[in-house]
Amino acid sequence: RTNPGGSASSAAKALETLGLAANATGADIKARYKELVKRHHPDANGGDRGSEERFRDVLQAYRVLKQAGLC
Repeated sequence: RTNPGGSASSAAKALETLGLAANATGADIKARYKELVKRHHPDANGGDRGSEERFRDVLQAYRVLKQAGLC
């Protein structure tokens, strides 16, 4: 990595968390985010802790991508 811990590697990790390629568009990111939030929301999973953890990861990944200006 050329920029460990920097925004580029954070964005790459966030895209990976969402299951998207590095060339994903803003529309791709938003669509995938909405899909994953619906799937892993605690209300949709009866309070399943594993799903709740994944939900938090998805929220954080989207926040990182938004701050990086990718969506």
